[in-house]
Amino acid sequence: MVLLAVAAAAAATASPRKAAAQSGTELLTQGIRAYQNLDYDVAAGFLRRSLAVAASQALADTARVRALSYLGATEVFRGRRDSAATVFRRLVLLDPRYRLNQLIFPPEVSNAYEAIRRITKAVVVAVPADTEIQLGGELYLVRLYASSFHDIVVAVTRDDGRLLRQLYTGPIGDSLVVRWDGLDSAGTALAAGRFRLLVSSLDARGRVLRQLQSPFETRLLVPDTLPHPPPPPDSSLLPERGSGGPALRSLGAGLGAGAIVAFLPSVMASGSDASGARFVVAGAVSLTGLYGFLTQRPGRPIAANVVANRALRDVWERRRNDVLQENAARRRNVRLRVRTGPAIPVESENQ
Repeated sequence: MVLLAVAAAAAATASPRKAAAQSGTELLTQGIRAYQNLDYDVAAGFLRRSLAVAASQALADTARVRALSYLGATEVFRGRRDSAATVFRRLVLLDPRYRLNQLIFPPEVSNAYEAIRRITKAVVVAVPADTEIQLGGELYLVRLYASSFHDIVVAVTRDDGRLLRQLYTGPIGDSLVVRWDGLDSAGTALAAGRFRLLVSSLDARGRVLRQLQSPFETRLLVPDTLPHPPPPPDSSLLPERGSGGPALRSLGAGLGAGAIVAFLPSVMASGSDASGARFVVAGAVSLTGLYGFLTQRPGRPIAANVVANRALRDVWERRRNDVLQENAARRRNVRLRVRTGPAIPVESENQ
């Protein structure tokens, strides 16, 4: 007898531990089985315990939706309408898109759920977890799904709640797509930082019933620009004007020869009459030197060098224009990277 008592006590002690160690999925399975066996009191116990499991053994959102739907149906059949309404409201807020499967749940349960869904105004947001958009080109798509028809306000705010841009104000039926170009109300791209996508559900009087805050981080991705090509160095350019050396030498030689012709006979034969012809010859020689100076005057353009240098400068100018156009295109291709966190529902005092 003593051994039997000890064994019974040990079994009683072990049973709660085993139950406590059960995962949310295991409890959900037992709850659904009890519901199908019409054992609603037992089903309610298992289903509530499955929803209370936390940490690594907790139910995923899809399984939580299933647990709430069966728990709400269980409460309907137990005659606890207020409790069923509370459970169905939790279900609507968890997934406003959810509809009860009428092949599983009878009209009595479906009608009770639909009544709560129609009066519970809630929205769920579906956005990319990590994406990039081109500013001024591509759009960031915000997909919204509502529990029932009502008015909403969609806005982008800073992390501290300060409004940056209002994206949409108006009604939502079953679903809605709101587009955002990554700019604030002033047309300026959001700098790197933390922001919020704020969706507010309104009642018939325009009061906020609840809000859904979807935090996100942004970072500007600016492409590198190309360096400007340097102009051609002076060492690569040819001289475009002739030097003054040959012209000055021609002028000096002409004038010197003219002077010699004009004055040398007088020096060599002093006192004799100077012939007028030698002045004519001297003048002709001097004019020859002057002509040489004029035809080879300093700074005269060298046509071939001018053409060659112009071609070199034109090549540089074309390269510079190509770089300017490419850099302008790259600056227009600034992209905004958006990383979104899990949405956080916030109830209002008006609810």
